[in-house]
Amino acid sequence: MALTAPGVEVSVINESFYVPSDAGTTPLFIVASSQDKKNGAGDSTAVGTQTANANTAYLISSQRELTETFGDPKFYQDASGNSLHGYELNEWGLQAAYSFLGVANRAYVLRANVDTSELLGSASAPTANPTDGTYWFDLASTSFGMFEWSKTDQTFTQITPTLITSVTDLVGGVSTGVPKTSVGITGDYAINTTHVTNKIYKKTESNTWVQLGSSAWHLSLPIVSVASGTTVTNSNNMKINGITVQTGGTALSNVNTALNAANIPGVSSSINTTTGNLDIFHDGGELGDSTSRDITDFEEGNGLLAELGITAGNFRNPKFLQDKHTNRPTWKTAEENRPTGSVWFKTTAANSGANIVAKLYSSSDASFSTVAAPLYATHNSAIYNLDAAKGGTNIKVGTLYTQFNITEQKIVTTDGSQVDTTKNVGDFQLFRYEGGKTVITSRLTSASFTGGNTFTISESRKNQAAMSSPITITLSGTTADDFISDINGKVDASAPASSTTKLINIKASKLTTGEIVLEHTLGGDFRMNNTAGDPLGDAGFGTSQAHAYGGYTANSTTLVDNLYLAPAGDTEDSTTASEVVASNWKRLSYTASSSTPSNEPADGTLWYDTNIDVADIMAHNGTTWVGYATAYNTTDPNGPQFSATAPTTQSDGTALVTNDLWIDTSDLENYPKLYKYNTAATLSSTNTANQVAVTTSGAAWELVDKTDQTTEDGIVFADARWHTSTDKTAGTSTAAGTPSTIKNLLSDGHLDPDAPDPAAYPQGILLWNTRRSGFNVKEYKNSYITTAKYPGSGSAGLGNPRASNESVSGYYPDRWVTKSGNNADGSGTFGRKAQRKVIVQQLKSEIDTNQAIREDQRGFNVIATPGYPELMQNMINLNTDRNNTAFVVGDTPLRLEGTSTKIQNWANNTASALDNGEDGLVSASDYLGVFYPSGLTTDNNGKSIVVPASHMMMRTLANNDNIAFPWFAPAGTRRGIVDNATAVGYIDSDTGEFETISVTESVRDSMHEVKINPITFFSGAGIVNFGNLTKTPSSSALDRINVSRLAVYLRTQLDAIGKPFIFEPNDELTRNEIKQAIESFLLELVGQRALYDFLVVCDDTNNTPTRIDRNELYVDIAIEPIKSVEFIYIPLRIKNTGEIAKLGN
Repeated sequence: MALTAPGVEVSVINESFYVPSDAGTTPLFIVASSQDKKNGAGDSTAVGTQTANANTAYLISSQRELTETFGDPKFYQDASGNSLHGYELNEWGLQAAYSFLGVANRAYVLRANVDTSELLGSASAPTANPTDGTYWFDLASTSFGMFEWSKTDQTFTQITPTLITSVTDLVGGVSTGVPKTSVGITGDYAINTTHVTNKIYKKTESNTWVQLGSSAWHLSLPIVSVASGTTVTNSNNMKINGITVQTGGTALSNVNTALNAANIPGVSSSINTTTGNLDIFHDGGELGDSTSRDITDFEEGNGLLAELGITAGNFRNPKFLQDKHTNRPTWKTAEENRPTGSVWFKTTAANSGANIVAKLYSSSDASFSTVAAPLYATHNSAIYNLDAAKGGTNIKVGTLYTQFNITEQKIVTTDGSQVDTTKNVGDFQLFRYEGGKTVITSRLTSASFTGGNTFTISESRKNQAAMSSPITITLSGTTADDFISDINGKVDASAPASSTTKLINIKASKLTTGEIVLEHTLGGDFRMNNTAGDPLGDAGFGTSQAHAYGGYTANSTTLVDNLYLAPAGDTEDSTTASEVVASNWKRLSYTASSSTPSNEPADGTLWYDTNIDVADIMAHNGTTWVGYATAYNTTDPNGPQFSATAPTTQSDGTALVTNDLWIDTSDLENYPKLYKYNTAATLSSTNTANQVAVTTSGAAWELVDKTDQTTEDGIVFADARWHTSTDKTAGTSTAAGTPSTIKNLLSDGHLDPDAPDPAAYPQGILLWNTRRSGFNVKEYKNSYITTAKYPGSGSAGLGNPRASNESVSGYYPDRWVTKSGNNADGSGTFGRKAQRKVIVQQLKSEIDTNQAIREDQRGFNVIATPGYPELMQNMINLNTDRNNTAFVVGDTPLRLEGTSTKIQNWANNTASALDNGEDGLVSASDYLGVFYPSGLTTDNNGKSIVVPASHMMMRTLANNDNIAFPWFAPAGTRRGIVDNATAVGYIDSDTGEFETISVTESVRDSMHEVKINPITFFSGAGIVNFGNLTKTPSSSALDRINVSRLAVYLRTQLDAIGKPFIFEPNDELTRNEIKQAIESFLLELVGQRALYDFLVVCDDTNNTPTRIDRNELYVDIAIEPIKSVEFIYIPLRIKNTGEIAKLGN
């Protein structure tokens, strides 16, 4: 500002300018690794390996930061600890980055979104971890505590029941069905674990399953058995339970007829069809009506009893007892004298009793832990045993118990006043305690009642094993307030536990919105029963508002939470059907299985199917694809044979026939080598006598051309099906289901709707069903086959077009879809090549679509994807998008043999490959350098590993730039020393072993011709990069790496020089300034041995008025880059003695 008084004003005008320094060698490593790895410290997940951070370019400054971000580079080993060289899941990129950061402090690392650990491989389809909080009823660890009594031996025998885990073993295919007759043999026991009630069955002599304790079970166990062939006197009689039985003949059949005609309550008989014995039964009904009802009394009449060999007296009926181990049944002859077949279900774990093993999954530690689930008869019994003193207050949320005899069938009521004539039966169910007060809230906001109606409430109490006596509530009015007042009027919290007139733990209230609320303040149970009218229904607590006992309808808008129908055997229920139970015990939802449960795979889960001996091959019958045995019914009944040598018979030993199939497993690199047997094949040979070619006809295995997808002799590789027409129905499953067996598929023609259209192929051509066959990579797809995708049915274009347009509504909706796809020639991709292809596809996708790495802010000047030559073109395209501001380091295949022929064939793409890869090199660029061979080094654990050439070259570039500049050739014994490998060579594709080689001068000459840079060993110098060639498509100065990297450097620095002049006035002053800045920069490069000379033009000769009017400023630069010395010629002349001295004169 202007001075207004004497003084001094100092201002600073910044007219300085300099070229910013370059960041040095900063590469971008594009890598693949497993997901959610541990960090280097091993105490948390490496953030760079999380799905949310995939495709993010991290700027890494040290080896430690790399391992903290991406974990230690993973290299796999076999069971003996030997390194798996060339294994497709090895993390070459991370290892190269780790090595680079040993001599540098700046690198970008981007991990592609592919979880290589999913490609480890398994013979069965993978699953996902259970959801946090999943309960598992562990059948393998559970002891069921069942013992069968033998009257003969006077001992118990422990029962090992058959555990039914699939509804396919149940009648009707539903969980409520009884076991099918095809399950088990006579005398076996079974538990239906597909339903929460876990009903227990026994298989009778009539080959039917009956539930333990039921009438049918009682009627399968005779209390008396009379030997076959016994004869009696006609008209003789006896008495059973006081009723006379008089025979009408002499045979046992006559006695049987008379006994059944006598209509003795509960007693019946039959002639055993196996033994011919006369068996007499009691159905077990009305047990407990009196003491005698558990006894069948036989009395002699006029001799019939003696003729039958039955001793007069009392015979105990069979018994199914559910009781703890301390209450041993008194069933011996000297005690109750129970018949053989009676069963003791021991409800405590001691002495091999029942121990129900329930487990809870925690996602935090990814494991199941056991949760106690003791057995008790009722909810109240569980509360009493778990928290008698507090009545439920101290029971923790999530506590489990197992109720046996869940219908609560009893012999007599607690007070002995009523009889329940139904029997206790074999079943059990797990319940979970929800915690807090037991609260039921009506869904009615304006309940109305009828005065004088009555109902009862019984409650669980502290230190009381039984529910309280029912307390009668009589309604005094018609409103909700009357209902609440009448209940609370019967409550006295200070009443003794023995009170029969007062409730102690019940409380009634009303919400501000009008709903009635009842609660048990201790978290116990209470039961209610209408005794006059329907006051419970009027209040919203009736049977129509209650959940089924042992069930629960989630998110119901009509049913009341914590309110259940009373068990069928509740003693009050014998007089009325309206009782309800309020309880904090809720049915436990769990998975019952012998193996650890899991979820269906997440959408997008990958599976490397390692089965090399599983193949579903179909054939075209002229109309559609059919199972191979349908097309050729005399071929091997087990499908294609898999072996390393040609089979001489079918798998069952019968003779080979035309069209039998054999898959040669001796060459997995080229899997599948499929042969078809032909009994009339054309055989060619040579006459050894005259060397004349001879053609004959005979039987032979003929190789199927995998690349032929058009003729009847060819084969198509595509997904076709997962199930047979029988197995395709999903029921309630929302997953993919279990695949059908290859044997069943052989004779079935079912096709999924995405199968290839048979109309496009000729009769006779084969179809390799990649979905069901093995040795490839598949991806799990949720809701892949649905009515939304394939709607309707019955007409063209609707439903499943490959199955007569039937509806897909009943199909399993999910599918495994082949991810590894086919090769360019139409053949399938299998084995390690399938693994590799999936990884390569994802790497390509990330490079091609990632916008962040195309931004100027990511200042990298070298690009590498170590181990993947397939990525060269994608890296070139990325570099082009970035205006060629980086140099691309390309790899050669790990399995490329070190001969001149093999290397030249690969570099010249004699195999006509369509993309870079193991078959050939197709890309070329002024900014691409390709190196050979691979190296041998050690991983972070000290194990020997094979690494790609880029692993060595990235560190060599860093070393070069540390001691020189990018425009110096990173080659030779001064700057091309490789210090992160101990040998060079290739992986033998047959053995998988690393073959050390010396890249001889002749091989190096061949490599020079095709512009592949050799990395070789020189005695006294070590391993050296001995090439400086780019894979340029033409001859120019850019055919050398040092010049190419100089151009990269110039682009970056000139861009930095030019940016400050944008928006400056386009006049002579600006042009002179920018010219001076560039000349100063280039002059420095001359001094640094980058340039011989240069010329900069920026004046009105190249900045014409037209260009100026377009707001353009041109700076034309010509440079003469310094070339590297590659060919040194030293002529050596041999002279006679004295001649050299004369030349000096």
